Amino acid sequence: MKPINGCSWLAALLIVPAAALAQTEVPQTAATAGPPVQRISTATALSTEQLGSITSVRELPDGRVLVNDGTRRRLLLMDTTLRTVEVVLDSLSEIANTYGTRPAALIPFRGDTTLFVDPASYAIVVIDPAGKPVRVRSVWKVQEIGYYTSSTGMYGWPGVDSKGRIVYRIPAQPAPPRVRPPAGVPYIPSQPDSAFIIAVDLDTRMADTLGYIRIPRSEMVVRQSGEGFFFLDQAVNPMPSTDEWALLPDGTVAFVRWRDYRVEYRTVDGTVTSSGKLPFEWQRITDDDKQRMVDSVRAVQQKNARNSWISSIIRWVNLYNRDYPVGFTIPDDYVPTPGFAKDWIFPTGMKFPENYMYACPPGVEPNSAAIRVVASGNAPATGAARTPPCVPAPVMFGGGTAPPVPTLRPITVMGAAEMPDYRPPIGAGSVRADAEGNLWIRTNPPKPVPGPVYDIVSRQGELVNRLQLPPGYTLVGFGKDKVVYLSMRDASGIHLARIRLR
Repeated sequence: MKPINGCSWLAALLIVPAAALAQTEVPQTAATAGPPVQRISTATALSTEQLGSITSVRELPDGRVLVNDGTRRRLLLMDTTLRTVEVVLDSLSEIANTYGTRPAALIPFRGDTTLFVDPASYAIVVIDPAGKPVRVRSVWKVQEIGYYTSSTGMYGWPGVDSKGRIVYRIPAQPAPPRVRPPAGVPYIPSQPDSAFIIAVDLDTRMADTLGYIRIPRSEMVVRQSGEGFFFLDQAVNPMPSTDEWALLPDGTVAFVRWRDYRVEYRTVDGTVTSSGKLPFEWQRITDDDKQRMVDSVRAVQQKNARNSWISSIIRWVNLYNRDYPVGFTIPDDYVPTPGFAKDWIFPTGMKFPENYMYACPPGVEPNSAAIRVVASGNAPATGAARTPPCVPAPVMFGGGTAPPVPTLRPITVMGAAEMPDYRPPIGAGSVRADAEGNLWIRTNPPKPVPGPVYDIVSRQGELVNRLQLPPGYTLVGFGKDKVVYLSMRDASGIHLARIRLR
């Protein structure tokens, strides 16, 4: 079967019969080490339910799937064909099984149960193996809830080990200052370049440290305005280098070290082993390359900061009935952010895109599809979301003291000397473990490719395969018997696809 690209992916997925995954080989260069890359070409099932997003999935013992739609705040239960849907938790506040006000997390737990963790209410809904909520309990560490409920995977994917403990990542804490800063001056410590993987017993709330990973170094810049206000900015890291981790089904923790691209395994009894160096096409970065990258990142960040400042000035003038600063002009490449009111006073030269989404006039309700488009930052889809009538109007202020005029935020980029000499093989949130104990490691390709490429590393620490997802597809979870779940977007919305590997 030939690999399918572009918009024809969805058509192919809809018309093919349920069958095992077809993989086709991608041509490789002679310099590429390891097995050739295989493209995923067909799926065994595709959902039709309208979804806002798929932050995570959890396959139940009978093959049905819990789908966490964080955008629409619903927890759905799909059958084995991904078509019949039952709403387990809903966004409606007046029902008994309510989802909550923020995107929540699904964490696999012992006995095939699932923990639904609500970061807004600090509550955990325990869901039984049949997909039914059975009881509610409180979270174990409120101050760490952001690290085990992140929907982006930037802190890894929490899970449960063979002792029933929740395993997740927390940051190291900076040391206190050796010398107390002067009165009125905030102390902003340098952030540590490491993080810990811990295991927490939910009954005793006791935590054990299982290991550590190196994370990207960050620099904080403190500045003070003429009015005495303090501002905290983070220096942009042009090429962050990081280790990553994943929890295997047997409770073993895998640490992927970026510097030499190998895997360390720590079993539940504390035994530590290491794989050999995995094949990777390392790319050396010269000093000139580093400087060009720093300059490019700085230019992009400066443009973004300028556009944000212009939008802030327009809002400040209209919300607080002020005049534009003397000499304030609009550059030709400025793109206004959605939500300006039509009757506002705009600077000379202001241009709006053809389908610009204005703020709702009085008495007009916002279009829910438009709100989702604005919140996600994605281009409008077809239908009503392509030409939405309006988005929520900003709150107008009358009288009182207006805040100071917005200032242009200076951009700080870490210097070329701080960058590594070789392009890191992995990035943040790039490692997951499947139900068979294999690691899926999303690598940084030496050159742009149409779809992410994953190195598949066995429990023995060997690179056994390379798989490339189609463009627009995202890995969201795994099932038994070599099943992989992907999220994809087309003109009709978000879909869940089930893939069975050979």
